Amino acid sequence: RPTFACGGVVSGESGFIGSEGFPGVYPPNSKCTWKITVPEGKVVVLSFRYLDLESDNLCRYDFVDIYNGHANGQRIGRFCGTVKPGALVSNSNKMLVQMTSDANTAGSGFIAKFSAAEPHERGDQYCGGRLEKPSGSFQTPNWPERDYPAGVTCSWHIIAPKNQLIELKFEKFDVERDNYCRYDYVAVFNGGEINDAKRIGKYCGDSPPA
Repeated sequence: RPTFACGGVVSGESGFIGSEGFPGVYPPNSKCTWKITVPEGKVVVLSFRYLDLESDNLCRYDFVDIYNGHANGQRIGRFCGTVKPGALVSNSNKMLVQMTSDANTAGSGFIAKFSAAEPHERGDQYCGGRLEKPSGSFQTPNWPERDYPAGVTCSWHIIAPKNQLIELKFEKFDVERDNYCRYDYVAVFNGGEINDAKRIGKYCGDSPPA
């Protein structure tokens, strides 16, 4: 069993990264950074095999952040608790993963596999991406033949030309219903990252949002 250090530089077609001391409890008050590089011309796909970090709705205490590139890249997502996100895909051959822990409660941390993929490969294994055309459409995996897969997190980053706004119109909508949208939901945010202060709305059920 490999022993994982706090962060590191990893490269190649595929490999594993894990929190410091995994599967033991990760240390408090730490910040560990992994820089992942796959071959030129490919993108990085990161799949969490196990996730157990202090749970919090907003992931304020212990969390793992995933970024495009190795410096000042767009944040693809922030995760905590025990619900594994779906596979996360970078927009280049570099990805940065950073885990932060506070002074309190800890868990076993995480283990994740990274692998190289062709850009624009689409399939059940991952979803989301960067959309930079003036207009276009996107949908959940398996639409409309089958239900979307369980346990996935898909993040689409939509970028409009300078000085223009983005209008998002849902044509069809069918997401597990719950009064508070606690289970399955589509959330829409102003700006380029997942930040609840900038959330425009959170939607579920079967009637398309306005």
